[in-house]
Amino acid sequence: MSVVYLDIETGGLEPGRPIIQLAAIAVGSELGCDWTEIEVFERKIAFDESKADPEALAINHHEPEVWRKEALPEARVVGEFAAMLNRYRTITLVSKRTGNPYTVARVAGHNIGGFDLDRLSALFKKHGTFFAVDFRSALDTRHGAVWHFEQKPPAERPKDYTLVGLAKHLGIEVAGAHDALVDVRLSIAIAQRLLTAHGAAA
Repeated sequence: MSVVYLDIETGGLEPGRPIIQLAAIAVGSELGCDWTEIEVFERKIAFDESKADPEALAINHHEPEVWRKEALPEARVVGEFAAMLNRYRTITLVSKRTGNPYTVARVAGHNIGGFDLDRLSALFKKHGTFFAVDFRSALDTRHGAVWHFEQKPPAERPKDYTLVGLAKHLGIEVAGAHDALVDVRLSIAIAQRLLTAHGAAA
């Protein structure tokens, strides 16, 4: 069973700020334990710069000329990402409204429950597209790291549980962080370290 790791970059942390980049990588089996990249997705999204925080854009590697050349309309990115998710719909759920079964993809990432999934869900709803992911079984590397390090002496715990802070603590190279695709690979690397530490992956 494959897992889709995902990440977004936005024009600010506040709700309503535009999503400017979306990336995802589908990896091998259940929990991604073979770590094989099956499919890589990365899109820059066209957005209204007046609705973004300039400081956030600088942090997230926004280059106006690059976006002018590469960015795609929101609706197109939503459609293309929906098509990717459709290829990994391996979890069967039952609709509370109709009682009928339907399938969704299992997703993972860093702090996705409190940030990425809510914003992507709103984006998909805006464009009338079903966001085919299972929120309940989403794998969050931030939560996994908190559980992992709770068992360690305070001196061995990371200073913070941000993606970059945690990656540095685990000895993972963070060059290029705050680019969505780089951050997806950081999330995968963190998951691999944590699962390997618990004997769940080779």
